[in-house]
Amino acid sequence: MGRQKGEGGKGKARPSSSSLAAALLPEGSTTTVGFGGYVGGSRLDSSLASDDAISFVDIDGEVAQHLKRLGRKDPITKLKALQSLSALLKQKLGKDIVPIIPQWIISKYLFMRSSMDLNLHMDVNSIQKAFEYKRLLQDYNREVRRATHDTMTNLVVAVGRDLAPHLKSLMGPWWFSQFDPVFEVSQAAKQSFQAAFPAQEKRLDALMLCTNEIFFYLEENLNLTPQNMSDKAAALDELKEMHQQLLLLNWGIRFVDDKDSSSMMDLLGVILMNSMPPCLAFMRGFHFLKIGPASHVFFTQRKKVISASLLAVATLLDVLVSVELEKPGFENLSAEPKHASKARANAISFAEKLFTAHKYFVDFLKSQSPAIRSAAFSVLRSFIKNIPQAFNEGNVKILAAMILGAFQEKDPACHSSMWDTVLLFSKRFPDSWTSMNVQKIVFNRFFHFLKNGCFGSHQVSYPALVLFLDTIPPKAIEGEKFFLEFLQNLWAGRNPFHSSNANKLAFFQAFKECFLWGLRNASRYCESVDSIHHFQVTLIDNTLVRLLWQDYTCFMSSKDQDRFLSGVAADSSENSVSSLNKKMVETLSIKYPVSYLQDLGKCIIEILSGISLVEHDLLSTFTVEFQENCLGMLQQTENTERATGSVGQVIHFISLLEQHAIHTGENWPLIDLVGPMLAKSFPLITSLDSSESVRLLSVAVSVFGPRKILQELFVCNQAHSSSGSRDEQFTAEQFLQMFRETFVPWCLHGDNCSTSARLDLLLVLLDDEYFSEQWGAVITYATNLEPSGAMAEYQGSSCIAMLAMLLEKARDEIAKRKAENPSSRKGAKPEHWRHEHIEQAAVAVARTLPPFGASDANFLCAVLGGSKEVDETALVSRNTLILIFEEVFRKLLSFVWESSFTWVRDAASLLASGGKNLGIDLGSSSNVCEMAQFALEVLEGSFFCLKTLDEENGLLPCISAAIFVIDWEFSLSTAIKDIIDDGSKKSIKARLDLGELAHVFHGKIRNEFWKKLSIDDRRRLGSILIQSIRSAIFSEDRLNVDNITSLCCMWMVEVLECVCQDQDEEQNLLDQLLSKSDTWPVWLCPDFDNMKRAAVLDVNNVPADIHASGSDKFVSFINKLILQIGIDRVIGMGEHTSVSPKKAAYEEATSRAWLAAEILCTWKWSGGSAVSSFLPLLSSYAKSRSYCFQESLLDSTFNILLDGALLHGGRNPYGFSYVWAASGDEVEDIEEPFLRGLVSFLCTLFKDDIWETEKAMTLFEFLVNKIFIGEAINRNSLRILPPLVNILVHSSCRRSIGSSESGTGAKLESPEKNHMQDSIEGWLQKILLFPPLVSWQIEEDMEDWFRLVLSCYPFSAIGDIKALKQERNVSTMERTILLELFRKQRHSASASAASNQQPVVQMLLSQLMVISAIYCWKEFHEEDWEFLLSHSRQWIQSAVVMMEEVAENVNDAITNMSTSDKLDVVSKELEQIVSVSDSSPVDIATNALLSFSLFSGHLVHQQAEGASNLDPLRTERWDSIKDRILEGILRLFFCTGIAEAIANSFCFEAASIVASSRNQHPYFWDLIASSVLKSSVQVRDKAVKSVEFWGLSKGPISSLYSILFSPIPTHSLQFSAYVMLSTEPVSNLAIIGETGFSLDGDTISDQDLSHLDLPSKQSLHLKEEISCMIEKLPYEVLEMDLLAKQRVNVFLVWSLVLSHLWSLPSSSPARERLIQYIQESVNSVILDCLFQHIPVELCTVNSLKKKDAELPAGISEVASAATHAITTGSSLRSAESLWPIEEIKKAKFTDENFSVSVSKSANEVVATYTKDETGMDLVIRLPPSYPLRPVDVDCTRSLGISEVKQRKWLMSMMSFVRNQNGALAEAIGIWKRNFDKEFEGVEECPICYSVIHTANHSLPRLACKTCKHKFHSACLYKWFSTSHKSTCPLCQSPF
Repeated sequence: MGRQKGEGGKGKARPSSSSLAAALLPEGSTTTVGFGGYVGGSRLDSSLASDDAISFVDIDGEVAQHLKRLGRKDPITKLKALQSLSALLKQKLGKDIVPIIPQWIISKYLFMRSSMDLNLHMDVNSIQKAFEYKRLLQDYNREVRRATHDTMTNLVVAVGRDLAPHLKSLMGPWWFSQFDPVFEVSQAAKQSFQAAFPAQEKRLDALMLCTNEIFFYLEENLNLTPQNMSDKAAALDELKEMHQQLLLLNWGIRFVDDKDSSSMMDLLGVILMNSMPPCLAFMRGFHFLKIGPASHVFFTQRKKVISASLLAVATLLDVLVSVELEKPGFENLSAEPKHASKARANAISFAEKLFTAHKYFVDFLKSQSPAIRSAAFSVLRSFIKNIPQAFNEGNVKILAAMILGAFQEKDPACHSSMWDTVLLFSKRFPDSWTSMNVQKIVFNRFFHFLKNGCFGSHQVSYPALVLFLDTIPPKAIEGEKFFLEFLQNLWAGRNPFHSSNANKLAFFQAFKECFLWGLRNASRYCESVDSIHHFQVTLIDNTLVRLLWQDYTCFMSSKDQDRFLSGVAADSSENSVSSLNKKMVETLSIKYPVSYLQDLGKCIIEILSGISLVEHDLLSTFTVEFQENCLGMLQQTENTERATGSVGQVIHFISLLEQHAIHTGENWPLIDLVGPMLAKSFPLITSLDSSESVRLLSVAVSVFGPRKILQELFVCNQAHSSSGSRDEQFTAEQFLQMFRETFVPWCLHGDNCSTSARLDLLLVLLDDEYFSEQWGAVITYATNLEPSGAMAEYQGSSCIAMLAMLLEKARDEIAKRKAENPSSRKGAKPEHWRHEHIEQAAVAVARTLPPFGASDANFLCAVLGGSKEVDETALVSRNTLILIFEEVFRKLLSFVWESSFTWVRDAASLLASGGKNLGIDLGSSSNVCEMAQFALEVLEGSFFCLKTLDEENGLLPCISAAIFVIDWEFSLSTAIKDIIDDGSKKSIKARLDLGELAHVFHGKIRNEFWKKLSIDDRRRLGSILIQSIRSAIFSEDRLNVDNITSLCCMWMVEVLECVCQDQDEEQNLLDQLLSKSDTWPVWLCPDFDNMKRAAVLDVNNVPADIHASGSDKFVSFINKLILQIGIDRVIGMGEHTSVSPKKAAYEEATSRAWLAAEILCTWKWSGGSAVSSFLPLLSSYAKSRSYCFQESLLDSTFNILLDGALLHGGRNPYGFSYVWAASGDEVEDIEEPFLRGLVSFLCTLFKDDIWETEKAMTLFEFLVNKIFIGEAINRNSLRILPPLVNILVHSSCRRSIGSSESGTGAKLESPEKNHMQDSIEGWLQKILLFPPLVSWQIEEDMEDWFRLVLSCYPFSAIGDIKALKQERNVSTMERTILLELFRKQRHSASASAASNQQPVVQMLLSQLMVISAIYCWKEFHEEDWEFLLSHSRQWIQSAVVMMEEVAENVNDAITNMSTSDKLDVVSKELEQIVSVSDSSPVDIATNALLSFSLFSGHLVHQQAEGASNLDPLRTERWDSIKDRILEGILRLFFCTGIAEAIANSFCFEAASIVASSRNQHPYFWDLIASSVLKSSVQVRDKAVKSVEFWGLSKGPISSLYSILFSPIPTHSLQFSAYVMLSTEPVSNLAIIGETGFSLDGDTISDQDLSHLDLPSKQSLHLKEEISCMIEKLPYEVLEMDLLAKQRVNVFLVWSLVLSHLWSLPSSSPARERLIQYIQESVNSVILDCLFQHIPVELCTVNSLKKKDAELPAGISEVASAATHAITTGSSLRSAESLWPIEEIKKAKFTDENFSVSVSKSANEVVATYTKDETGMDLVIRLPPSYPLRPVDVDCTRSLGISEVKQRKWLMSMMSFVRNQNGALAEAIGIWKRNFDKEFEGVEECPICYSVIHTANHSLPRLACKTCKHKFHSACLYKWFSTSHKSTCPLCQSPF
């Protein structure tokens, strides 16, 4: 597309970047430099190229290229050039790099700067060369500067000493760059400098050598101004770029200068429109951005240069002049370097000149730039320190106001250098304070600085305050006034809410230091002792007391407020303090953060400690205030909340005293503060009911100790003031007496809000030395015993509550003391707290009866402990502990005894027997629930204490078992609560409530607790619980079996998890669970004493009904337990991983084969059966175990079942009737439990390949050997062998079948199989000697032998029931004998004999026919087939007679019933009618159907093989016989349908009864359905006519619809009914109703219904069975599941209707009438149903990623259902054709510029046409109801196409899609072709080299008249405006 390569005038030499090309081309090159000779936006003079060629002639070309690229304006280009240059420098040798140094320093394109005043008229051609290294270091881009230093590092490393000739020209910029404001840049500069001079001495030498050059360079920088900076001009376009980048980096900068704002905005517009990059185009509309003068760029650059230069001067002076070399890198020099004196002199000389020239740097101090101001402070500090002689009286006076008055500096970045300068200046020039108005210039600014929190420089300013105070001359201030104002303003500047921890610590440290400095240096401002003392007291009172302390307590009365404000006002000026006073008053009620208050408290204490060191008497000012405040707080009872908070602060303050004062050994906190305060407050505290007041006393005792506090109280009360003899005067007796008489009665008096605090105080007062005496006094008083020792009445006593609370706190105190010092401290062990009065009280409370006191249980819990697992110690002796728990157990047992559940009372008996040794009296109580609740409350608070009891006692397992049982009773009661009446609910409500409490308590105990019990306790507990579970299973009958067994299973799992620690313990419990009882097990008697857990058969105790015995309920429980914990733990008895044969004996001993046999014999139970539940689990388990374990468990199970089958083999009648290989349905017919279990067991093992062919052969030989016992026949063995042999023969021959043809006489390949064949041949010979079946006088062994032989010939179906195949290869001899046996029956049979045969004979004969037809059909003669067909027809006819009788009986029953008859009566009668008492006719007919099916298959096979040799007469004969048999089969088919249709006319439930009767013989009806499908049209027609002639209330059509829509469908019958309804001759009768063509009983024969012309007035009606679905389809069907039965039936009906409509000729009146009927009568809901089945997700799955390509769950089923429902009417194909997605995806748009995507979520198709990285999208949106609604087409972006033409294309597309039914894929193709034509032949624009313009998406349309090239209009306009020409860019001719 567009012009091909080589065309036109454009060559391949066009560079990718025009600016780069200009830099690289030498002089004389004919190639265009850029486009139009431009570099960026400025035109380049051609002379520059020649200069470059000369200067770079001796340099490597690649290096020269990168050096030239540094002249580009783009910082990215510079960075890339520097990086490339660095890489080259690393690779090259030093000698190759030396020539580069001059160009690197003095001859390369550098960053070019010009005046940033954009109003200047600049020549665009004026580009200068820079010849100094410093310009690159001053680039405005920090990355460029950093990269420059990295390049310099590589350069100096490479050249080494060759750098020396150029060092002086480099050193100035090099030193300057080390002070770059960007840290990374300065570090890179230092690294490059250190790389050049690794040693410290060398670096210092270099600086000394180049001192003059450095100062010259720095002086030049300091002289820079925005005006003279313009001398180093930059290109205009670079200037613009700089400005734009600054705008990006400093978004939102606003300048103060607004003089030329309008012109600046205009100029900004020009910049944005012409040269701004696209990324800044969005700024065009931002008029709110206020841009100042363009000189901001120069201002920013100058700021960096000035600040860095000042810092460089300061540091250089420190290095060269200072005696101590302070800067990093120059310390620890051994001797003064050479040239040091000269360099120092030069430095001083240059510095003095700078100091004078720049007017002492005052102008820099006034700069608006914080960086410059900070640097100015630094340079002044360096001058003051190093060149003090530069200062004289004149400049000191000037600088004093600037430096000492510098506290107006608000930028924290300047404060560090400011403080250094201020402190040094004030120290060096103290007289400077007298040269100015100190208050105005210094202190006012200083106080403002403090009040504002030092403007954020906390870490810098606060530590400098005390140093500043030290430098202030005393004469310059008024001491007292200054310090008050200073501290008040400092305090006002704190920020308690938003300061960091570090800032707060800095503040309080500074405040403390300044305050204490003022106290210590009071003599500097006061002369006399009194004035000094007054100064100190005033400072303490006004600052410490009224600022810090009041702020800490946040409490102040109105009197205190007035006193405080008046005191401050008297000492301070009104103006300076008034605002502070208001602020202080406002903040008094503010709640400060905890961390702030803690730091404040520390500060106060440290200040007090400092005061005590200065002068102890000064503390009195604070102590008086402290005492008054505390008393005031305690008296503020009317404001409880505020008083509580204030007292809390005092408590916190006393705690801080312990941390910060007590540990230092100081005694003033107690003697001066706390002691006097408590002495004055104690009477008030004892009179108040305030917990905070008591807590204040408790904290003081815990801090200072009980004896010291009581001593202070005693001393103060006795008015003793001597502190030296305090310990001697306060004796131990006085201490105990005061404790007993004062504190014990007060702390134990009454129960109010302060009780808890008083008890805490009582425990804190317990001194280690007198612990026993004090605790005894407390308990004696609390228990309130009589003097004689007799126990008072505890029930309901208030002392119990007090004792409970006290003991709970005592436990906490024990833990506390144990943590502090468990070995030596008194009270750290529970034994220290035991007391006989506590034990007496505990036993008395435990023995009380209801009603219980509110605190009785809490008291016992406090005494016993054990609420947590870590707290198992009791405060009473072991004997008392046992007595208490005995009472608890007695109360629980009383509750269990009163249960209404038998199994719970049985559990109570077990518990009582376990508690006999406890001497428990099981007397009854009237309120057992309340007693049990009390016991549970005690246990909940002391349960873990039970573990301390001995194992012999038995209390622990008994109490634990009681908790389990009560919890289980609650779960069972909850389950049956919904099935009992309201009266019973009320009676059990109390027990339910108690059970819920027990359930919650039980849930809190973790399993680890039970597992930590001793083995004896766990065994006893497990035994009780197992017996309870067994009792619940067998005795509970109020809950259904499934629910009770589920509950018991859950209980059993819980017991196993709680009690068992290992596998052996678990198996012991399971043995107890499965142990023998009267009702379990039923069939076997396990011997648990035997190591192998063997079992014997229980012959005598087999119940008549296992359901009555409850055994099936127990098996249901076992099955659920297996599902929960796994069959390996129940049957396999744990996990076994051994595979060695040596361990097989052990594995056999650790399995319960008897349990598996018992479950198989039980067969069915509630919620499962052996086949569906147990055998799959057993099979899966056997697959996962070792071979030895398989053999042991499975063989043991087989032997048990076989022994039982042999023993019971003759008891029950034989029920296995089919000749199929035994399966689940057939096994159900076996009535004998052991044989049934054995057959199902073998079926499962061989089907799942657990046992294979070899095992089958081994078992066959084993069973054959059991036929004879000596010479006698074992009849039981013979009787059970047929089903077993059938399974074994089938399993042994599965692999051999097909390996050889059935007709061969080859022997089987193995000796075992030869033995099997020999045995079978012998059996055949034996029954061949028997007389024919028709002449039998039945003998039992003859029938058994016959069944045994028949079982040796298994067969199976291929695919379905239509084709049968043999399962075993037989020899010629065996086949011959079998055929002879069959013909023997034929020769002796007669018609009369066949009809009079006994059912068993007919069954055996029918089975023999089936087997002979399968195995010998090739040897059959016509007589053989005739014999088979004649008998099959008779047997089928017998079934027809029986089924017709059933249908007639149903018809009579329904006809004679009235609507008043009850449904249950009708249901019972119908069940009796349809139930077949003797199923032998059906079973025989099933075999007959099999024989007929084999005959039909063989006949078709013969006809296919010998079509040319067939005898027509013979074929007609067989067809006639076949049709007569099929007529009978069709009559069976119609009979069941008619019976169901008649029943359905009465009610739906009646139809369900008839339909469910077919499930008794499913295979029979499957054979019927298969034969119906094979029937011919003539046979069907005769069958329909015969049914109509029958004359029942329903005809054949109704029967077919009844089967099709059966409530209990048989799928094969349904399909057959559908086929018949949709094919002739029934299809013509199945749609139109009575008003139409025919009735069910009145068929119009020989009439072409398609040409029947109905009168126009005659209305058309559909059949009644389908009309409701067609005409009145309810809307509710839309809400049904997509596979709902009603929905599927609707689709089936519509399929029939559409099939019928499709079969009618297109021009027939019948078709037109039917179409008219559908249009007028049909409900449109069917369309909605149809569209619901369209799998929309399927349509777009191919467009998704492969990992997402799977259909969602259910979509495949929905699609299959819809397909099956509407396939016959061809509706699916029509529906799919409506959805265009597949069509679009299949369309091939092979073009790299075009793509089509499908949006799954949005239902839209997006076609994208791409041109020059610009795309245009065509969006086609499909509505949900497409194609019923039109699509929506939209187009985004124009892509160079006019709007008119684009709209024309869209209109054409929409017209094509909507009006002409055009496909969307074709419409998209038309749209693409329109674009292809539009762009065909279009060439690129020569200016931008693009077809589509990047901004306005237009095409090149403006053509040059001379060269004919076309340009974009926007590109051409830009060319004209920038080049100032109007010529063609290519040919230069006028445009």
